Amino acid sequence: MKKITSGVLIMVLSSSIAVANAQQKKSDTVRTQDIEGVVVTALGIKREKKSLGYATQEVKGDAVNKNPTTNFLNNLSGKVAGLEIKQSTNFGGSINVVTRGYKSLLGDNQALFVVDGVPILNKNINTANQATGGGGYDYGSSVADINPNDIETLNVLKGAAATALYGSRAQNGAIIITTKRGKKNKEGIGMEFSSSITMSTVDRSTFPKYQTQYGQGYTGNSFSSALYQGSPRVVFGNDASYGSAYDGSMVWQYGAFIPGSPTEGQRTPWQIAKNGPIKFFNTGTNYVNTLSFSGGDEKATYRLSYANTDATDIMPNSSLIKNNFSGNASYKLTDKLTANFYANYVTQKTVGRNTTGYNDNIMTNFRQWWPTNVDINDLRNLYMGSYKNYTWNMKSITDLTPAFWDNPYFQRYQNYQNDSRDRFAGNFSLNYDVTKDINLLFRMGRDGYTMITEDRKAVGSYIGNDFGLNGTVDQPSGYATSQYKFSETNYDFIGTYKKNITDDFNINALLGGNINVQKVYSNQQSTSGGLYIPGIYTIANSASSPVRPLISDVSKYVYGAFAQISLGYKNTYYLEGTYRRDQSTALPENDAVYWYPSLSASVVFSNLINAKWLNFGKIRAAYAEVGSDTQADQLLNRYFSQPSYGDIPVYAYNTTLRNFELRSQSLKNIEFGIEARMFKNRLGFDVAWFRNKAFDQILPLPVSFANGAIAKTQNAGELTTKGFEVSINATPIKTSNFSWDLNLNWSNPWTKVTALSPGIENITMGRSQGGVSINAPLNGDYGSIWTSDYVRDSNGQPIVGANGAYLVTDTPTYNQGSFQAKWTAGLNNTISYKNFSLSFLIDWKKGGKVYSLDQFYGYGTGVYPDSVGINDLGNPIRNTLANGGGVILPGVMQDPNNPGSYIPNTIRLDKSQSSQVLGTDLPGAAFVYDASFIKLREVSITYRFDKDFFNSKFIQGMSVSLIGNNLWIMHKNLPYSDPEAGLSSGNIQGYQSGPMPATRNISFNVKVNF
Repeated sequence: MKKITSGVLIMVLSSSIAVANAQQKKSDTVRTQDIEGVVVTALGIKREKKSLGYATQEVKGDAVNKNPTTNFLNNLSGKVAGLEIKQSTNFGGSINVVTRGYKSLLGDNQALFVVDGVPILNKNINTANQATGGGGYDYGSSVADINPNDIETLNVLKGAAATALYGSRAQNGAIIITTKRGKKNKEGIGMEFSSSITMSTVDRSTFPKYQTQYGQGYTGNSFSSALYQGSPRVVFGNDASYGSAYDGSMVWQYGAFIPGSPTEGQRTPWQIAKNGPIKFFNTGTNYVNTLSFSGGDEKATYRLSYANTDATDIMPNSSLIKNNFSGNASYKLTDKLTANFYANYVTQKTVGRNTTGYNDNIMTNFRQWWPTNVDINDLRNLYMGSYKNYTWNMKSITDLTPAFWDNPYFQRYQNYQNDSRDRFAGNFSLNYDVTKDINLLFRMGRDGYTMITEDRKAVGSYIGNDFGLNGTVDQPSGYATSQYKFSETNYDFIGTYKKNITDDFNINALLGGNINVQKVYSNQQSTSGGLYIPGIYTIANSASSPVRPLISDVSKYVYGAFAQISLGYKNTYYLEGTYRRDQSTALPENDAVYWYPSLSASVVFSNLINAKWLNFGKIRAAYAEVGSDTQADQLLNRYFSQPSYGDIPVYAYNTTLRNFELRSQSLKNIEFGIEARMFKNRLGFDVAWFRNKAFDQILPLPVSFANGAIAKTQNAGELTTKGFEVSINATPIKTSNFSWDLNLNWSNPWTKVTALSPGIENITMGRSQGGVSINAPLNGDYGSIWTSDYVRDSNGQPIVGANGAYLVTDTPTYNQGSFQAKWTAGLNNTISYKNFSLSFLIDWKKGGKVYSLDQFYGYGTGVYPDSVGINDLGNPIRNTLANGGGVILPGVMQDPNNPGSYIPNTIRLDKSQSSQVLGTDLPGAAFVYDASFIKLREVSITYRFDKDFFNSKFIQGMSVSLIGNNLWIMHKNLPYSDPEAGLSSGNIQGYQSGPMPATRNISFNVKVNF
């Protein structure tokens, strides 16, 4: 991979320099301001980019709206250096958005999103159980409510100096979104219409490939010890494929005992199923239609837009319908006073999100516990013919209830979830020019939404999976519903002063204040003991007294004051400083106030060098400190309601002690950068180095059980992140009709744990099934994956025991590496010829680790091709040892003639039965994989029709595009899955359990301007 990247860099630089020199023309004049331009920074303030002493990177709206998707963040992959976008394979799922590594051990590491100067919500309501793989749903990132067709520009502020004015909210970086505005039209109303359709199909490289030689069973034998009517009968409760070899003989299978089955009362051939689980999936669709109107005159401008998204997933019985209404207006009340309005209303209804993690997850069934003799089309016909939970995994011939697994069609059509979200975001501002140099701005913005979720468990379902709030007992059926209300209100008052003191010296200054109000409400309810009447999904239909609701209602206020001064000299030397004071109600009264500064500087060195080939060059440096608080309700201990004991209410003391002596946590950031444009703007680069130190973290640390709790919230710990960012832009070829533009983004942030509380050697971020945990070890790498490991000799060779299996360590605390990528990169090419353009994006990720629970369990259940084959003796490895089967594992064994010494292994491992039966499972380390990948992320072909083509005053322009997304995983190391797939956004990454397969997406898009 290093050779590939070096080769790309050399090619870009050498070809660009050579071709650009050859093609220089006098007409290619470029001014500095044209090169750098004006960008939107913190608080929505426009600045000349050349004056900034910190890194920013802008993405045009066309780059995020040309590819229709249910979350526009998918379209940012590979387009910004230092911005890691981890896409989700979950339907409507959340996207992990991290800039320049991790700044919080256990808290929020997601970037702040700001629309037209006002922060917006990006809450994730996924449960802790869901995030660690126990089961649940990924309800998505609420920032996905933004209509990408409303985005004019998107500017990523990466460092603390860039976001200092936003305070603690933006210590993780900020993504500044500027929406499209109305413009004065020469005549009539400007109208834009776009329509697209996307078809999504399963990428088979991310779905299991099954072995085809053996069927249901664990012990090498699929059949009951007792014959049924003189013929063998399958043991239906076995959810593995470690049974008898397929030989075509007639046997009794599950269909023979299910009423209405085509094979009821009949024996069927013992053979591989004709239709495997891949046939379970549909072709997903996504229809997006948008319409906008805009116009204006000298006094007022406006823009109104509507977007409708109608999507289905590859899973049966799934849909997502979203309606987005937005509008903005600007009105000049007087020559000095201007009013601005923005409003966005979104409704979204989703049905049939896929379950994630282990429990109740169809993908867990397909990836970990699947009998290869089961035909998925037979299961579909059994459900569609009866609407009952007839499954291959029934307990016995007289008890058809599931032993472990429901019929997947019953699960999708009876046990589906649904949710709805209603959201309103808006802001209003008054902008008053006191003089030509002094401006006053008052702005109020609010963003809030209500989300309701519903979950069903039908009568007849497998009883063993957790459901509802009463997790202490099995629920045979049930209904659960939750209501969430989130809101954030911001009040800003900002005064700015801009003055050219002399022809060479200018000053920009601002003074302002902010009040931030955040409120979170939740109400969770569920039935208990099952449903009294089947099919009636209400809390009142609870078979037993419903569990007491879990209700939370918390709020937080942050009062901020800030100042900034920017000095410029001869359009060459720039110096900027900020200072902010925050006071938070989430901290104790005596420590509620915290202050922090930033300082940045830049020099436009191209003004000091007389070189015709250099169009622009700048060096920059920045230092910043950022303080931050914590979430509300961390100060006072309290009792929490628990499931009742009969009719007696039960309350429990919080298991993590609150702390009334908390203080603010802090982050220090330093960065240096250099950027340049050369050869008539044909080649440019931006290189930055940065370091973050986040300390005094607010963490729940372990305490003695004598305290009556397992942890206490305290200030402790430090994370240090270092890295480089490189962005290269080049136009290797440019003629009057043809051009080739190339953009490369590369970054390598790496976060280490450089301090913890005395006596604490590790913080466990999360524990998951399979004996794996995600950790933050002292002096180690953030996100380290710990599992059991091989027992090794002094030379590092794995030791084989007397049964031929590897010896496994007693504890699962062996570090297998971090989920962090060593580096990420994106290479985008755009080739244009007249009105035709072709672009493609290659997305790289090098390094990082991922643990696969699918491979862990699949190893023992024999579903994958590596569980079959021929051994060194020329025999099937699943033969018994007596029949020449088994394998000799690489490694060493104890020398029988020299105790304590080891010789090459010669003991044959029995593979005739499941390793779960024989007790010969591999250690967790065997299922930790390199998460590297290279993807052909995006390909688009666009043709733009000239205005004259239509010979109409009504149609001003039109374009048609054919777009492919996630077309090809060119390289990966994780078998049968997308290494990018995860449970949800957040800090628990590097773990997979039953992920959805990735999809290849083909879109056709039409845009018309009227």
